[in-house]
Order: sequence, then C-alpha cells, then structure tokens
Amino acid sequence: MELEELKTTWGRYDKKILSTQSITQKIIESMIKERSLSRVERLKKQYFGFFMLLIVEAGFMLAILFGNPFDFKYQIQFLPFLLLLMGIIVAFINLMQYYEKINTSLIDKNIGTFLHGILEFYEKNKTYEKWFGIILFSIGFLVPLSFLPPKLEKYGIQKALLDTAIPMLISLGLYFLAFKLGAFKKRHKENFKSDLEEFNELKSMSSELNESEI
Repeated sequence: MELEELKTTWGRYDKKILSTQSITQKIIESMIKERSLSRVERLKKQYFGFFMLLIVEAGFMLAILFGNPFDFKYQIQFLPFLLLLMGIIVAFINLMQYYEKINTSLIDKNIGTFLHGILEFYEKNKTYEKWFGIILFSIGFLVPLSFLPPKLEKYGIQKALLDTAIPMLISLGLYFLAFKLGAFKKRHKENFKSDLEEFNELKSMSSELNESEI
C-alpha cells in the first residue's frame, strides 16, 4: 500500500514538473513573440522615415531635371540625376515590399512561421540589394562629372579634372568609411535570426520533454 501511495505521489510530482516546464516554455515563447513584435514596430517607424527621405530625394532630382538650377548646357549632364531618380523609385518599391512583409499581425500568428518568412525574404533579396547598392553608389559617384563642362571652360583641363576628382574621392572615402563602420549591415535581420534560433531551440526542448513523457 505504501508502495502504491509512493508511486501515486511520484506520478503527481512528475506531472507538476512537466506542467511547470510547459508553462515556462509558453512564457519564453511569449517573450520571444513580444520582443519580435517590438522590433517590428521599430522597423516600421524606420521604414516610414526612409519613405519620407526617398520622397524628398525624388523631389530634389525632379527639381534638378525640370528646373535646371545648375544651368546645365548639355543633356548628358542630366544623366546621373535621371539615373539616380530611377534608383530612388526602385528603392521605394523594394522598401514597400519589405514593409508589406513585416506589416502583419503577430497576435494570432505562429512566431516561428513569421520569422522564417522574414529571413527567407531577406535572403532572396540579398544579392539584388548588393548589386543595386553598387550601381546606385556608382551613379552617385559620377554626379560630379555633370559639373565638369563649365569647369573646363572656366579653369582648363588640368584644374577642372582635379576639382572634379576631389568630391569624387571624398564620396568614395565616406562610402568606404560607412561600410567599415557597419552602416550597411542589416542588424534587424541578425536580431530576427537570433529570435528564430531561440524559438527553434525551445521547440526542440519541448519535443524532448514530450518524448520523455511518453
């Protein structure tokens, strides 16, 4: 009788342990979801700021193309600004795709599915973003050439080329410095990846507990 009572007591204790572990896992999962939700909200605000910046930049490009504030004499001088405008439009469209991807309710959605979808989308766009960034920078790097013709007329070849090379080198230096400082790293991507790893680890622990219970 004492042995049966001991078995019953031990069974109840074992169930309490499993119940406590289950509750702990749910709390951790809820914390991961809450953290990801907070990160998504910050990202939405960041993207909204980027939207506004792109709109302002597009306005400047249009003002240059149609207002000619720099008194360009040749059509080719407008080319870098036209290409920049096209790049801004493409960037705006791509940013909208990102925004639509994260603009979803996480309240009733599986956090693992959401995080996996976000990271998969980032991975698909990685190569595109790399080449788009290089091309857009190359165009911006060539903008000083638009001001070369009047400089040639005013200073002559040697001084005009030197005066044009200086802002190009400054632009190159700033871009390189920003790259080294990690300005182009997608830190939010790494954070989402970390959240997914924690979630998968939690699922793995839950599966092991269920197997041990069986």
